[in-house]
Amino acid sequence: MDIRSVLCNAAILLLLGVNTASASSDEAACEALEQALASATSISLNAKPFLAHTDELPSHCRVRGEAVGKVGFELRLPLQADWNGKFMLAGCGGFCGQLLPDKPGYSNSINEALKQGYAAMAHDSGHQSPSTADTNWARSGDDQAVALWAAEVLPTLVAASDTIISLYYDRAAQRRYFSGCSNGGRLGLVAAQRYPGLFDGIAAGGPILDLSGNAGVQGAWMIQQAWTPEGEPRFTPAHIDRLATHVRNACDHLDGVQDGLIATPERCQPDLAALRCTTNTDAGCLNDDQLQRVAALYRGAHDGEQQLFPGLPAGSEHLWPFWITGREGQPAWGQQASQGFLDIYRGVPAGEHINPATIDVVAEAQAMSNSPLALSANAIDPDLSGLREAGTKLLLWHGWADPLILPQRTISYYESAITENGGARALAEGARLFLVPGHGHCWEAPGQAPDLFDPLHALDKWVEENTPPAQIVARDTLAPEATEATALLCPYPQRAIYNAHGPMDEASSYHCGK
Repeated sequence: MDIRSVLCNAAILLLLGVNTASASSDEAACEALEQALASATSISLNAKPFLAHTDELPSHCRVRGEAVGKVGFELRLPLQADWNGKFMLAGCGGFCGQLLPDKPGYSNSINEALKQGYAAMAHDSGHQSPSTADTNWARSGDDQAVALWAAEVLPTLVAASDTIISLYYDRAAQRRYFSGCSNGGRLGLVAAQRYPGLFDGIAAGGPILDLSGNAGVQGAWMIQQAWTPEGEPRFTPAHIDRLATHVRNACDHLDGVQDGLIATPERCQPDLAALRCTTNTDAGCLNDDQLQRVAALYRGAHDGEQQLFPGLPAGSEHLWPFWITGREGQPAWGQQASQGFLDIYRGVPAGEHINPATIDVVAEAQAMSNSPLALSANAIDPDLSGLREAGTKLLLWHGWADPLILPQRTISYYESAITENGGARALAEGARLFLVPGHGHCWEAPGQAPDLFDPLHALDKWVEENTPPAQIVARDTLAPEATEATALLCPYPQRAIYNAHGPMDEASSYHCGK
């Protein structure tokens, strides 16, 4: 059912007398949604709508259900007097499959938006899984679930939200936004490229826009460098700790500030040979094979001189144990997620796994990019003319210390979009990229510098004032009243440059430049 049909159904329900705005109380209006939605054939409720309130959240109407009989969602609606008239749809991480409406922060999360008066929706993208790295669901023959996860969940949930919002508030949302990170960032770019008029603004962070390249080509390459064919880790946390210290000492100063942060990783060329084991070397030294594999991780998947995919950025080493190399006998999350893609690519039956060591990355790179999942899920089309025609704004950001979803690929996409869309100035009117020094992947671990900001706030200001953000100030904590260190984030290709005076941990001591 398309959006127009759903809105038509909503109007019919209102004509039949289901006018929640005239309810005697917010609680009655919330409860009335159950009866009102009984005739909305695309939506089924999993629980009775109810008015919720917690110490952390304002009172709101909570609606949990399924769209098209498949997509689990939870929509949280501010009280009618508190609604700002806007809707935000969150993304979901990894291969999704879990409904996480109370996920904290700004990454695929809804509660910070709710606090600001937004009607906000979380979802599972159309399937249920034990973890967001699991892909058994995509290998079970359920083509609809795959299509929803890849792209179709976006118009499906916008249609559902339009129906519920119109019934509860007796009016439609005046603005629609999308905000997501990782796979949620990919969905943001899917929206920008395929559904440019679906939202007024799109916030897309750390996007795995090239799924087949990042999870497939680079994923297989990464696993082969970091793990043996038998699945044993090639590196211990002691190896990675020593590597991280060495790289930081070698490259910290390259941005003109000695602050313990590698803010210009593209300039970093550390001498890895200094880490080679000798008879008198401390624990954590690397043997020749390990040194070659570390160099290969930095370089990225390649065929001779041909780069197949970017490598891990310098300054991301402290995050390798969690995302790449494993720790305490546990597999790394990136290893599991890449394994999941490779299983889909090779058509391995649900419950079974292919050994990534058997993948010839060079020989199969093109086949991976042409695989059915890649063709449906990759969001690499640089033509953003639809955004310009629709007036939709796109806020992109990526952590410079992200070892899971490589920032260089997002940069190369943005540069392609510059060429495709009339040049840097023309593109920047409707789409901007911010690189975040010291920031890893979607705030899953603390940054090495202040890296926390509200993408929805920045996006809404851009949409409402029609003024592209010239800078963003990041902080250390969610608490707005806290007096913590701040950092200046600049639109690509600019970066924060120290003014040669003032505290180095205050954004006001920097300016954006090249």
